Amino acid sequence: MSQPCSILAPVAITGAMIVSSTVPETDYATFSMLKAYTLGERCISTVTHRIYESVSASSNVGHDPSDLINQFGSVPWWVDQGPTNLWAMFDGYVSTKSAASPLSITLRPGSFNSVALFGLEADGLSITVRDAPGGNVIYSYADDLEGSAPGDYYEYFFDRFKPQTDFVATDLAAFNNAEIMVTLTRVTGLAKCGLLALGDMKSIGLTEYGAKVTPNSYSFIDVDRFGRTTITPGANTTDMTLTAKLGIAEAAAVYATLKEVQSVPCVVIATDLVDYSPLRVFGLPTPTLSFDGPDLCTVSLDVKGFI
Repeated sequence: MSQPCSILAPVAITGAMIVSSTVPETDYATFSMLKAYTLGERCISTVTHRIYESVSASSNVGHDPSDLINQFGSVPWWVDQGPTNLWAMFDGYVSTKSAASPLSITLRPGSFNSVALFGLEADGLSITVRDAPGGNVIYSYADDLEGSAPGDYYEYFFDRFKPQTDFVATDLAAFNNAEIMVTLTRVTGLAKCGLLALGDMKSIGLTEYGAKVTPNSYSFIDVDRFGRTTITPGANTTDMTLTAKLGIAEAAAVYATLKEVQSVPCVVIATDLVDYSPLRVFGLPTPTLSFDGPDLCTVSLDVKGFI
């Protein structure tokens, strides 16, 4: 294949980076130390940007849900119910999704050269990147999220519509004060985004033929004693394994990149060729770097897909 293999090292998004958004934080009020919460009542923390539910039958007063001892101590007061609506696209999981109609967000994350979106449920996508707030447009994209790729005339006329659920843009010009606006639209229902990642796309070598992707399903299948089968649908992920070659002069830089993302879920792209689009996975990479000779190194990469 001999195509560049790259890893998107993501920028950690903070509240200060969010300029504007149409996505509401959540339907729940912010936690108050003075309020008495009843069993089943929910609130949010503006520190962790997560939703918490009171699990105490007695009056729950003055127990900060962002303090882990109030979740896992001898007397638990709160249970974490997941990220708030606005922050679901930044929590590192594709299965938790931000939703709005339209879904539009403007960020100033500093310098970046790539953007990746996963878990999309929308009809259209537009992205505008400027070199500074109100500055020159350095990248612009707007199109329908159409994932169908008919291989023949039968599929062209009769195959069902296949929505595009991810999008990756690379090789953007990097500026220290860059601003990006992402907008998702949907004709019916709320537009949703499971993951929005910005960062530096770093090469780790040339991918060899033999890269593999393994679809995984977390559906629950139960067969009772009468042979009746019940399938409870669950989330899907994709694992990937690949091997890439690089020169000895690049080994130190690639090793530093692999260490940087070893415990960080990130986007791994084995190749950007259109026909190999399945070789684009969001997950947790486990790398091995071997020195095969005086001039050549090999990177073996196992990527565990994240839900």
